[in-house]
Amino acid sequence: MKPFLAFAFSAFLFFVVQAANAQEGCPVSDKEFLHQITSSSDWADVHVVFKRNLPACQDDGLYADGYTNLVVGVLATRWSDIDALGELMARDEGFKQFIFRHIGISAGEDDLRRVLRSAQASCPIKSARLCKDIATRCKRALADRKN
Repeated sequence: MKPFLAFAFSAFLFFVVQAANAQEGCPVSDKEFLHQITSSSDWADVHVVFKRNLPACQDDGLYADGYTNLVVGVLATRWSDIDALGELMARDEGFKQFIFRHIGISAGEDDLRRVLRSAQASCPIKSARLCKDIATRCKRALADRKN
């Protein structure tokens, strides 16, 4: 069932992104954006997407939803890499803001809950502040989903 859901999500994103207006000055096509979102699997990949796309590409609407699913998805599946995320965020304030901006309501509820549990129960001492900030944003997103 998971491969089907991944395919369905990818197909949905492809058609949604294709429907979006072309962005003047954005260095990636809609198809490339979809590929970036679906093929990025760790924080180094996410940072490359961030550096390549922003600020030239929009970070709202459908693109923001794609970024949110990417950020929360990597947090949910690669929690063991939280220290690496913290190191990237410490070196790049814009990336830090991007990550925090994309822990939000448009992410899947299951992923948000998984990230919240990890932030509360599996946080390395080195990343305590980061975990607290992530947990706060997850709680806010989950509360907003109820309203």
